Amino acid sequence: MNLVDKYIFKQLFNNSILILILIISLFCLAKSVQLVELMVGRGLPFVIFLKLISLSLPQIIPILFPIIISLSIFFVFSRMQTDKELIILQSSDYSVYDILKPTLIFSILMSLTSFFFTLHQSPKSNENFKILLYTLKNDYSSTLLQEGTFNTFGTDFTIFVKERKKDGLHNVFIHDTRDEERTSTLIAKKGKLVSTKNSTKILLEDGSQHFQSKEKKLSVLYFDQYLLDINQGENQSFLNRWKSPSERTLYELKNPDPQSKDDLNNMQAFKAELTLRYAMPLNIIGFGTLILFMILSFSFQREDNILRTIVVFSSIIFLQIISILSSNLSIKYQGLELLNFFPLAFCFFSLIYFLNKTRKI
Repeated sequence: MNLVDKYIFKQLFNNSILILILIISLFCLAKSVQLVELMVGRGLPFVIFLKLISLSLPQIIPILFPIIISLSIFFVFSRMQTDKELIILQSSDYSVYDILKPTLIFSILMSLTSFFFTLHQSPKSNENFKILLYTLKNDYSSTLLQEGTFNTFGTDFTIFVKERKKDGLHNVFIHDTRDEERTSTLIAKKGKLVSTKNSTKILLEDGSQHFQSKEKKLSVLYFDQYLLDINQGENQSFLNRWKSPSERTLYELKNPDPQSKDDLNNMQAFKAELTLRYAMPLNIIGFGTLILFMILSFSFQREDNILRTIVVFSSIIFLQIISILSSNLSIKYQGLELLNFFPLAFCFFSLIYFLNKTRKI
C-alpha cells in the first residue's frame, strides 16, 4: 500500500475501534441491567459479572461489524470530502478504484475476523454462557443460600438461613413440597452445604421434621443428622439437553442426530444458521462498499448537508433490517436458507447505479 492507502486504512481502523468501544459499552450497560438482579440476589463477585459479559460479546460482534464498518467509512470519507482531501486526490489523478482499494482491504480483514467469530467463537461462547448462567442459578454453592432471606429453588424448596458463619449454616428452615400430599418442614440448628459434581446437598444437624399424616395430624420427627438433596431431577441432565442452532458447531449443524425428533423438526433452522454464519461476514464487504460509493456519488458542498447524513444512516438501517428479515424468513420457510445472502446481492446490484455516478471523485 502507498502512503494514501495507509492513511485511509489507519483512519478507518481508528474510527472502527472507537465506534466498537462505544457500542460495546452501551451493550454492557444494557446487559448489566438484566444481570444485576442475579448478581445482587446471589451476592456474586464482580469477576463473574465480567465473565458473563465477555461470553455474550462474541454473539453480537458479527452482527455489529457491518454497521460499525459502514459508519466508519461514512465518518472518514465525509470528513475527507469536507476537508477537500478527496479533491486533492482527484487532482493527483486518483480514480474511484484507487480509493476503493484500502477500503476493500480493510473490509476483507474485518470480514475474516467476523468469520472467526461466526464459525468458531460465537457458538462456543453461547453454549458456555448458558451453562454458566444455569450454574449460577442452581449450583453456585458458595452463594447458594443468602442469610436472612427466603431462597426458592425450583418449585419444591423454600429455604431460610438466619446466619452463615465459617463453621456452616445456623438456624435453618426448609419447606419441602416434593410430595404434594405430604409436604414437610425441616428445622435445624446447624447445617452444611455438601457439593458434589452432579448435585448440591444440605447436611442438617440437631433438628426436626414436621409433616401432616393422611389423617391431617401433625407429626414431628427428631433427628441428629439429615442429608437433603436440593437439586431438581431435570436440572441434572442440563448438560445433555437439546442444543439450539446458535450453540452448535459447524459439524453438528451439518450432521444432526437422525434419532432425535428435535433435530429432525429443526432441520431448516440448522440450514439457515449454517448459511447465516457465512453470510454475516460477507455483509461487511457489501455494506461497506455500497456506503463508500454512495458517499463518493455526492457532489462537493462547502457546508455539511444534514439530508445526506440522514440518507446514509437510513441506508445502513435499511440494510440491517433486510439482513434481519432475511434471517427470520430463512428459518421460517423451507428451502429459503440461501435468503441470508440476499443483503449481499442487494448491495452489489445497487452498486450498478452508483458506479455511473462515481467515475470520477
